[in-house]
Amino acid sequence: DNGRGIPRDIPEGEGVSAAEVIMTHLHAGGKFDHNSYKVSGGLHGVGVSVVNALSDWVKLVIYRNAKGHEMKFARGDTVESLKVTGDVPMRDNGKVLSGTEVTFYPWVTTFAHIDLDLKTLEHRLRELAFLNSGVVIKLQDHRGAEKFGKILAWEGGIEALVHHLVKSKTEGLAQHLAFWRKVDIIGMDAVLGCNDNSPPHQLCFTNNRRDNGRGTHLAAFRSAPTPTLNNYTEKSGVLKKEKVTLTGDDMREGLTAIV
Repeated sequence: DNGRGIPRDIPEGEGVSAAEVIMTHLHAGGKFDHNSYKVSGGLHGVGVSVVNALSDWVKLVIYRNAKGHEMKFARGDTVESLKVTGDVPMRDNGKVLSGTEVTFYPWVTTFAHIDLDLKTLEHRLRELAFLNSGVVIKLQDHRGAEKFGKILAWEGGIEALVHHLVKSKTEGLAQHLAFWRKVDIIGMDAVLGCNDNSPPHQLCFTNNRRDNGRGTHLAAFRSAPTPTLNNYTEKSGVLKKEKVTLTGDDMREGLTAIV
């Protein structure tokens, strides 16, 4: 990535660099410190350290404060401590290069099959490109005789993802509803779109990770529309002559929503 680069300072009480802590310690993700950064990926702070533990080797390269740094690991253990490799080059825009490179090779004695699936990677990276509006993700595959490359980038965030998922042929159902709210330190985005020819489809993400149909926020989202719309129809009288009460299935028919 071309962010600020993983910190290489030594945290108080650790005795090793922050980069080594992140790569080798569980639950060391910056998401648990609300002052570290606004947007994070992951739920538990174990992702890169688990990848490290299950890899035959990992190479970490950091470009930060105009200097390059390098560190190497083998099966979760540090084999080469963080060292300065020299000055970093300039970007095309004239700014000093910064960011992080992680290269890993899965441990063959742990995994019986280590062939990375391109479609799985593309699907996941497409989600990340939608969830982080403005981010440009480059996916390349150099394994075969024909090189594969694709740039994944969308403006509009999860509203653009709803547009991508909803294939409506009915002009009157093309408008989407978008909501945003922040309570204390927690921000929530929700976008609703409808069409006339598809089953309900709701997706939930937390810190850029899909929740796979679980979570109190998804349960609340699924239960909230029914009493809300029934209350509206009762007060407005739009269904007074029909003498019916709308059910949850009625509310969710044709609904594509992302929280």
